[in-house]
Amino acid sequence: MADIIGEINTIGDLLATVGVTRFYKQDLPKVYVANTIGIRWQGDSDEDFTQAAYEITRTYQVIYFGNNEVDCLNKTKVIRSKLSDYLSKKVQIRDSNDFMTFESFSMSAPFKTDADGVYAVVGVLSVSLLEAYTQPHYEKMQEIHAAINEGGI
Repeated sequence: MADIIGEINTIGDLLATVGVTRFYKQDLPKVYVANTIGIRWQGDSDEDFTQAAYEITRTYQVIYFGNNEVDCLNKTKVIRSKLSDYLSKKVQIRDSNDFMTFESFSMSAPFKTDADGVYAVVGVLSVSLLEAYTQPHYEKMQEIHAAINEGGI
C-alpha cells in the first residue's frame, strides 16, 4: 500500500546529494533557514486504471530556501537536474516493495520570504502510483463429494 511518508523520504533520499544542510519533511520550520529543503505532500487524486488496480496521482512541493535569488536559481538547476533523471521512470519507495513514477517537475521564480535574508523557490513534483483494489477473500473448497445415481434422475 502506498505510503506518503515513505514517498517523502524517497524524494529526500534522491535529493540528498544536492548540498543542503537540512531537510524538512512535511512540517516547515517557523523561521525559514537558508540552504534547506522542505518536501510537502500537497494532495492526490485517484482514477481507475484496470479492474484490478487504480492509479493515484500525488503532488509534492519541493521548496528550497536560499540566501538570495541567485542562490535559489543555482540550486534550482541542481534540483531540477537530479529529479529530471527520474522522470518517466519507476522509483522504489523507501522501505517498501512499491514504486512511484515521476511524471513532471516544475519550479517557480525565486521570492523573498518573511524571514530576514532568506529567499525561496518552490517546485511542484507530480508522481503516480498503482494501487490494487481490495479483493474479497474466499475460503478454498477442501473436499468435493459426488453422488452418482444409476437409472435416471
